[in-house]
Amino acid sequence: MKVIDAKGLVAGRLASQIAKQLLSGETVSVVNVSDALVSGTLKYEVGRLNSLKHQKSKQDPERSPKYPRIPHLLFKRMVRGMLPKKSSRGREALKRLRAYSGVPVTVDMGKAERYEAIAKRPPKSTTLGAMCRAFSWEPAA
Repeated sequence: MKVIDAKGLVAGRLASQIAKQLLSGETVSVVNVSDALVSGTLKYEVGRLNSLKHQKSKQDPERSPKYPRIPHLLFKRMVRGMLPKKSSRGREALKRLRAYSGVPVTVDMGKAERYEAIAKRPPKSTTLGAMCRAFSWEPAA
């Protein structure tokens, strides 16, 4: 099982790397997802997520896409978008992903990996945690 520390990494770039690893058959745990970066100002990202949240299907509003407000679930959805979720291979790959907003006691941080190649901070960026806090997410104490 691979453990990846997402603190300070760009979430989309990290999600693409993780999707490749999941498709190759590895089990991946991602910690500190709430500290992962999203390129764009907080105002822009909140507006973008807000517009996605209000999209409804005219045929059946209950079947509209759902966007989570919790950072680790939002990150898991990012990875899901990079997997072939309609095939059994993609669904099985998504089951091998574990994402955490902080660092749980069950994960050994001594084996955690850092991807320095994608650690370049964009000029205008915000964290996933700040974006979710704008949508009334309260981190656990």
